[in-house]
Amino acid sequence: MELENIKAKLESINQNSTYIRVSESHPLELYLGKNEKGYLTLRYNGNFVPTKVLSTNFIEIKQIKTSQGNSILFSFNSEENNSLFYHFCEDIITETEKFTGENDNGYMEIINRYNQWKKMFTGNKKILSENEVIGLIGELMFLKEFIFKNYNITDGLNGWSGPEPTHKDFSIKNEWYEIKAISTFKNTITISSLEQLDSELDGHLVVYQFEKMSSSFNGVTLNNLILEITNELQYEIEKDIFFEKLKQVGYSYNEIYDNYVYNFVERDSYLVDKNFPRIKMIDLPKEIIKVQYELSLSMIEKNKEN
Repeated sequence: MELENIKAKLESINQNSTYIRVSESHPLELYLGKNEKGYLTLRYNGNFVPTKVLSTNFIEIKQIKTSQGNSILFSFNSEENNSLFYHFCEDIITETEKFTGENDNGYMEIINRYNQWKKMFTGNKKILSENEVIGLIGELMFLKEFIFKNYNITDGLNGWSGPEPTHKDFSIKNEWYEIKAISTFKNTITISSLEQLDSELDGHLVVYQFEKMSSSFNGVTLNNLILEITNELQYEIEKDIFFEKLKQVGYSYNEIYDNYVYNFVERDSYLVDKNFPRIKMIDLPKEIIKVQYELSLSMIEKNKEN
């Protein structure tokens, strides 16, 4: 079921305690609607034995006995970030479309999907700045498009140390990568700590360039990118690592981030070896303990990798 159809169904309901079945052809009895408090709700009716399911900051869980069996209701108790709940409903509906087992197994499949989503519903009062948003987008695009394709996913996630500002963004085995994301009009990048490029091992500086667009443009957004990566992760342990990293960097889902829309322009990679211009700790007087500097992209063209 498409996201827009889910949104339309939920928005068409004007009365509390009212539910519309997702589809008569869907193998599970799933409903979209509003609970008695008026909260957007995904409801499942079936012949299952209820198990303990914990609510989150934004999702209220209620399990009730009915004349025909049992129901579990996932109700979104926030007045913001409705789009996250729409994505949650879409995922549950889509992942159970080909379900062929018994009803109680359908219940457990829904519970397992919910457990994978729980950390996305953990609130964080911090709102990332636009510079932090574009920087995180660059790291996540590199994670999705390069790290996952060249390394084991768990190793790649564990090797992502972007939330730690004094480390390389990615360090896996004997390879390391520092990621920078800039607007297209800039010709410099900021190296905010010595540790970012200082190493005895050769590494890679990867620069993403983005053009900021209007909120109506179909481009890259932080929320959608995180949802795309989440859908690629098959195992709960992978999702746990991913969500913990996002928590460390100060991210939790917020519709504010949908206003930051970017057009991806290009990605360039530079070999950081003995010929690369950088400041190293060993070259500094011991009295200097912190350095920040800028690099000219046009001046490091010779260091670009093919």
